[in-house]
Amino acid sequence: MPKNEPRVIDFRYAPEVQQTCIGLADDFYKTIVREDGSLNYGWESQNVEALDGGRGVAKTRYLPREALNLGFRNRFVPAILHRDTLLSHRQEFGDAREAVVTTIQEYEHCHFQWTAVAHQGQDGLRADIVLYRLAAKENFGHAYTNVCLQALGDTHRAAPVAFTPLYRQGRPLDADDNMLHAGEVWEGAFALVHKGQLPGDAFTLDYARRALEETRAYWQALKPFHHTIQIPDTQIQDMVDACARNIMQAREIVQELCEYQVGPTMYRSLWMVDGYFLYEAAYMMGQDDEAFQGLLSVLKRAKPDGAIRIMNDVHDKETGIALAAIVRHCELKNDDERLKECWPALRRGLGFIKKLRARAEAMGEDYPGQKLFPPALGDGGIHGPLPEYTTPSWILFGLRAAYRAGKRLNLAGYEQFGTLFDEVLDSFERCAKRDRRMTDDGLPYFPMCMIENPRYKPQTGTWAFAQAIAAGEVFPPEHPLVQEFLDLLDSVDNTQGLPENTGWRTDQAIWGYSAMFYAQVWLYAGRPDKAVDYLYAFANHAAPSRVWREEQALVGSTSAETCGDMPHNWGSAEFIRLVRHLLVAERGDRLELLSGLPEQWLPTRDRALILEQTPTRFGKISLRMEQTAQDTYTLSVRRRPGNQQPDDMLLHWKGSCSLVPAGEGLWRVPAEGCVVTLKR
Repeated sequence: MPKNEPRVIDFRYAPEVQQTCIGLADDFYKTIVREDGSLNYGWESQNVEALDGGRGVAKTRYLPREALNLGFRNRFVPAILHRDTLLSHRQEFGDAREAVVTTIQEYEHCHFQWTAVAHQGQDGLRADIVLYRLAAKENFGHAYTNVCLQALGDTHRAAPVAFTPLYRQGRPLDADDNMLHAGEVWEGAFALVHKGQLPGDAFTLDYARRALEETRAYWQALKPFHHTIQIPDTQIQDMVDACARNIMQAREIVQELCEYQVGPTMYRSLWMVDGYFLYEAAYMMGQDDEAFQGLLSVLKRAKPDGAIRIMNDVHDKETGIALAAIVRHCELKNDDERLKECWPALRRGLGFIKKLRARAEAMGEDYPGQKLFPPALGDGGIHGPLPEYTTPSWILFGLRAAYRAGKRLNLAGYEQFGTLFDEVLDSFERCAKRDRRMTDDGLPYFPMCMIENPRYKPQTGTWAFAQAIAAGEVFPPEHPLVQEFLDLLDSVDNTQGLPENTGWRTDQAIWGYSAMFYAQVWLYAGRPDKAVDYLYAFANHAAPSRVWREEQALVGSTSAETCGDMPHNWGSAEFIRLVRHLLVAERGDRLELLSGLPEQWLPTRDRALILEQTPTRFGKISLRMEQTAQDTYTLSVRRRPGNQQPDDMLLHWKGSCSLVPAGEGLWRVPAEGCVVTLKR
């Protein structure tokens, strides 16, 4: 965070254009409500080139309909038909666990608001309900008016719309009575019907009100977390609850498999790298059975040549990601038998990676990636196919994960994963040393692309390198490449508290959730303060509905550049993951507890810190920390053993503790857990 900025979540850096999904869990109809209160449907393409960095602006002075509608075919917004002056416009979102959006417009002479929710009715009905309220102020006088649903865009394929009568003081208006007087309140509702039937005579104001209450009750009963996670900082708790709901809204059943998808529009699909972290977050939510289906989703992408990928044939890193994902699924499910079943697929993936290296070697000494891999799509800001470092970063991650799993279970040929890992790591370090540069401030770094590109910043595309460090543990915290990387991040995170220009947008831009990758590196390297600062700053880049856009312009800049989906639920997954890792983190063969606990999360008399049955490769861990007196706490730790036993379980606590000390501020926790008193 910028220096001396308090850890308060107030959405100060929210994107200007905001999209909130009101769809239900696993819902096919992923309705988007925008910051103007419009309901948006039929997303077909991003198609906003006229807004994109000069490709269209330099050639045209008009904006096509698709750009104004952000690629949505249909857009509907309630409107009033009398003349008035708009004074203010805002939105409210209520309980973080609920997908309910209320848009409020304050006019000089009236007050107009509407609430939008998704509704699952009888006989398969699925509709979006919009309840509105128009209140004339005492200075209104009188005027003929009405409330309509304004259509913006192509309506010929839009959902049918049902209307209730207008109600004045609870009674329907006559068809020809549309005179509004000072002090009167009119109410009514619209319904956009996606599936099933909603007869006009059945759709009344009472029906719409019941639908709203039923939807609220639905969200309260959903419980995305199957086990309790309770953070004493209620602002963080609200973010965690909303993130879990967002993930459920984006989730979808595809060919009878539960797929945790990234977003509702351009990223409405399973993605290999996003999926690795989304499924891990799902396990942290306690959705073990649903998340484990992600293993099948990965395996069904296996190709005859041994590759495992979703995208095209220049996204070679996906095979490395798949190796790591298969191992991680089996670890978190504690299912060694399934890992043994998957071992042949991992070995075929190893064979594919060897073929990639052979192709790179055959390209000759003039090719800068000869000792690593052929040209590939870097992604996350790096174009391609090019010689780059994101592919070897993830392949190293996958090789290490497979080697460790194979060695533990003594699976056939596991040594080959270790041998190839050592060879690739040696080449990676040699190439990084060869490509080493200095920033304008004299900080050393190596660029993620081996071919110079003036658009790339030193920090551009460093996403995969960060994941290889913190999640993959390819490099130890003290490694010079890690330390230089952290210095680089620290030099570019001062404007809005997050590293700037790390993705596709390379000027005056924030790739918000990329900061969560970097926060994990800070935590891994022993700087939890920076990790926590990034967590709060990331929350402040969300819209007030607690959702994120992939990339957005800096607040106060004249840039209008954006990129990616919204809601972008890789961000939701990363928020949950970082909260969990600040409390419970796996580090090699040990478990670390409370290594990033911020002071704001210390329990109070009326709110404990609770983390129930959170999954690790060493089994499920439960923490409960309660305040018993001023600066005194009771901490209960329980571990439900898994297939692996940690070499050590360490508690980070700077005060006094009755456990055996294991270093400054470190205490050794018995393998089965304990109950201990902590004092500040």
